[in-house]
Amino acid sequence: MRVDSALIRACLISASWRQRLLLLLIIACFVLPLLAAWLLVDHWRPTGSAQHGQLLNPARSLDLQFDRVDRQQVENETLRGRWVLVYVGVAGQCDPRCQTALYDLRQVRLALGRDMDRVVTLLLLDRMPEDGLGWWLATEYVTLLIGVADSRTRDSLSQPFGQPSPSGDEFYLLDPLGNLLMRYPVTVDPRGVLKDLKRLLRLSKIG
Repeated sequence: MRVDSALIRACLISASWRQRLLLLLIIACFVLPLLAAWLLVDHWRPTGSAQHGQLLNPARSLDLQFDRVDRQQVENETLRGRWVLVYVGVAGQCDPRCQTALYDLRQVRLALGRDMDRVVTLLLLDRMPEDGLGWWLATEYVTLLIGVADSRTRDSLSQPFGQPSPSGDEFYLLDPLGNLLMRYPVTVDPRGVLKDLKRLLRLSKIG
């Protein structure tokens, strides 16, 4: 009887510890995720930005109208359904900033591979290009869309960001619905632009 009593007592103690251990495990399942979340929110900050340019939030719809150098008018509807990288320049010359921007835009588009047809590169000028510039653009940038726009249209790209920049310092990204989305300085690392654009193309259900 003494042996049986000791055995029963031992079994009861063992069952009690198992219940306590099970209870501790259940509590841990709830507490540990909360603790991890608290540590991440209060003590961890990301080291980099999700984008490499300046995001316009919310995006703004543009009435982007311009004349192509062949005198054909182009409106927003013509560009709908495609992502558009826009650089605003001047017709007299293409200075080093302009050359850097156009080269980077071309290389970013080419680096997209099979997705490059989803993107249009656009140069907006203040007037028809001079002969030398027109020849150079036609030779070096065959796929570049070149247009002439009035000051209101050209300014509409920089003004929504609150701090307009001098013409030629930046280029802009429009989404397939014709909304102004981002701007980049011409000094940006084109690999960052490519990374942003790949992410947008991957997530986009349109364009």
